[in-house]
Amino acid sequence: MKRYYVLLLLMVISVPFLLGFNAWQSNECGKIKRQIRELETMQENCVENNKTLVADLADLLGVDKLEYDVKNKLGLKKNRPEDITLIIMGGKGLDL
Repeated sequence: MKRYYVLLLLMVISVPFLLGFNAWQSNECGKIKRQIRELETMQENCVENNKTLVADLADLLGVDKLEYDVKNKLGLKKNRPEDITLIIMGGKGLDL
């Protein structure tokens, strides 16, 4: 009979402990879920930022943009074939 009361006492004591543990575990899971959501949001923002940077880089390195900058900012122009002078210097082993 004494064994029965001890077992009953242990069960009565363990129920609040298990409920408390369950509440703590639920709280920890909620924290982890919030952290995951924050990290996913950060990742989405980084991906969007990366897409923007790649597009900006493509614009900056595009041929049209480079030609525009060379012409307007640096004042350079393309040489026409008639503006090119070919100079041939003599030397051994040079057959032209």
